[in-house]
Amino acid sequence: MDQRTNKSTDVSGEAVAPIPQGIKPREDPVANSAPQETPPRMPWTSAPILPKTGAGGAPLVAVIAVISALAALSLVGFVTISSAARSWTTDLSTSMTVQVKGPNTEQIEERSLAAKSILEMTPGIENVVVQSPEEAASLLEPWLGKGADGYLNIPALIEITVDAKSPPDIDKLKKELASAADGLSLDDHRTWNAALAATAGAGQALAFGIFLVVTGAACAIAVFAARAGLEANADIVTLLHLIGATDEFIATEVQKRFLLLGLVGSLIGVVIAALSAFLAGSLAGSGMAVGGFYEHFSTMQKSSPIMAMAIVPVAICIATAISARLTVLKALRNEF
Repeated sequence: MDQRTNKSTDVSGEAVAPIPQGIKPREDPVANSAPQETPPRMPWTSAPILPKTGAGGAPLVAVIAVISALAALSLVGFVTISSAARSWTTDLSTSMTVQVKGPNTEQIEERSLAAKSILEMTPGIENVVVQSPEEAASLLEPWLGKGADGYLNIPALIEITVDAKSPPDIDKLKKELASAADGLSLDDHRTWNAALAATAGAGQALAFGIFLVVTGAACAIAVFAARAGLEANADIVTLLHLIGATDEFIATEVQKRFLLLGLVGSLIGVVIAALSAFLAGSLAGSGMAVGGFYEHFSTMQKSSPIMAMAIVPVAICIATAISARLTVLKALRNEF
């Protein structure tokens, strides 16, 4: 029996080869596929206009982190010096000392009582405490050793607490003490207070100067990196100009990138500085660091120095972003 095959003709009427049974014709994917809409890309997932420099961002972040750590530590030093100086000057401004000298212990005691009676009647003085020669000798033990009062005629000391709102007349009090007995000398600590305030001011100026220099270094690094990025992507910048991109648009894209790099690097640097400050505070609190100044490092774990370090990311981000933008705009206007 003859097998029948299906024959078909094309549009022109010519016969074409028959299609065997059981085999489906191949579909044209272009002709039969329906057009599919691609989902829009969200703004935060869009690729940058200028390509990234590969691993070149990591060294830049590391440099910014080091700079930020130095800037944060300089601000910590500024706040610590300010706090310590304020505490010391307050103590000195509200206290005075009367030194009582004499040829023997009996006269020192008599003169101490005379000076105490004058001080207690003077307005503006809140408290008077007389230290014996033995107590004064204990203050000299680090230099003279124990038992110095056995072979030395050590003067007595009178500690005075002054009302800060209405202090006494210092010159008048000195004259009254001098007329009461010989060997009485009043130390109002004004010389020490002025010297301490001047030293603290110099330390604060130095710390803030270091912060400004370090921030300037961050600006210089941003300028250099932005300039290098433009030179590396000169062909892409030219292409962007050809398709209508403005200089402000390109500068904004570069500014966004440096703002992100500055934020990441500065946060890393602040964390490093905070850990260093915490270790310094722990060292001072454990007694390994001796001295009144180092004791103020223990307050770093509480308030003001941590707040000062929060300024660093803001300053570094603003400095790097603005420096990069101005550099890019200048280069685009002059060279592209």
